[in-house]
Amino acid sequence: MSALEDLRKSLNIKLNNGKMTLKHTINKRTSFLPFQTRNPERAKFKDGFSPVLGQFFRFVENVESDFELNDKKIINDISNHVEMKENDRPHFERILESYLFQSNSIRVFHPMMYKYIPLTDSKEAQGEEEIAKYLYDALLGSDSRQLGNILELKENEHVMARLIQHHMPILDKKENQRKYTPSLPFIKKAFEKDLETLLSNRDFFMNHIKLFLAYYYFYSTSQLTLKINQFEKMDASSPTPIYYNLDWEASNRNRMAATTGFKVIMDNARRLLGHINTLEHLNYIMETENLTYVALHERFQEMSENEQSKIIEDVFVWTTEYSEIVLGNQNEIEKLTIFKESYRQLQQQLSKGLSKETKYRYALALNEIGKVYFLKTRGSLGNTLNVTQDFLILLTAVSVKHEKISLKQLFIEFEKRGIFFDRYSKEAVVELFNKLNLIEKKSDSGDAQYVKPIL
Repeated sequence: MSALEDLRKSLNIKLNNGKMTLKHTINKRTSFLPFQTRNPERAKFKDGFSPVLGQFFRFVENVESDFELNDKKIINDISNHVEMKENDRPHFERILESYLFQSNSIRVFHPMMYKYIPLTDSKEAQGEEEIAKYLYDALLGSDSRQLGNILELKENEHVMARLIQHHMPILDKKENQRKYTPSLPFIKKAFEKDLETLLSNRDFFMNHIKLFLAYYYFYSTSQLTLKINQFEKMDASSPTPIYYNLDWEASNRNRMAATTGFKVIMDNARRLLGHINTLEHLNYIMETENLTYVALHERFQEMSENEQSKIIEDVFVWTTEYSEIVLGNQNEIEKLTIFKESYRQLQQQLSKGLSKETKYRYALALNEIGKVYFLKTRGSLGNTLNVTQDFLILLTAVSVKHEKISLKQLFIEFEKRGIFFDRYSKEAVVELFNKLNLIEKKSDSGDAQYVKPIL
């Protein structure tokens, strides 16, 4: 079967009432992002990021997500295992229940309990599971060994914790197949180093792992959104600058967070689905998998002249065919001789062929996670990217690590993690750090300022 025939088959092209039809299909040859085109399956995070966190740790431990927790059975099993006076048993069971459950959900008193946090009981579970799979595949890289130690229950743990561990249900094993392509290299590298830092302090890890994973999901997907829109000109070595405000500072329309912030991300996100479809089709035509425009361009350059001519011809044939089926017009398609011009033409047609509603629904994934943690509505400015004090402490902890660094270097480290501040926000950060006694001055003039480690 030829490459074009494979592509046609994947899109289910068929004759329907005398008219050719096709179904836009993605995530077969390319799996870059865990976004949904349908509203019911898109994660809305009404329970926060906890369901994603639970599924992420089930991937880490290679266990099934289909399980039920019977709180009464667990409490009875533990109680029956402990010798005590019978009139003490109800009191013990009440203590046990308060230790193990809170607000009708499992209480995570140790990292081993993360895997028992269930997915949402709705169609949104599909979206939550896809986000967890993305975090596991694209960022952790399926290498969960560094998380192994923190998931183990040590001998010196609380006796109640050891009792509970022995009586929690054993989840069935499930092998995971990689689905999502690795994240941008500079993001994956930062994630791995920051996770290692976070793991050095269990209490800090448990207090911040949810926010940490939520941010890297938002950061990696928003950066890929910006990069893909740059076609083959994308710079995969460093983040595209996007500016944040601090939660407690005032802002205005001249601030960088208003001009070069969330609006830029969403403008690009609404064009994203056209690019995702284009990359899907190009990977079929070039018989490759998970290649971006840059990688496809590099692959094209390595081909012989005859091979290059065939690829350009196939892109032209497919662009013409698609335009006829979906748009009812093939006359406007030019026969181009330059590869990047030919796939730009394909991208334009695909973008026209996708409904505005579908493109906007796909983009909403970034808005949903942003609303939970990283956005603040500021009157006429609308939503701006936002750093709370808790988020700033997390960023500072993973940026500084275990040895003090200069204030100047700290802001560079923030930028490596996709957080850009203008000078007003930087001044507000310094003011807060002085209040929290995190700044160390090396001279009376205050020129050389260092930030102390938090961990």
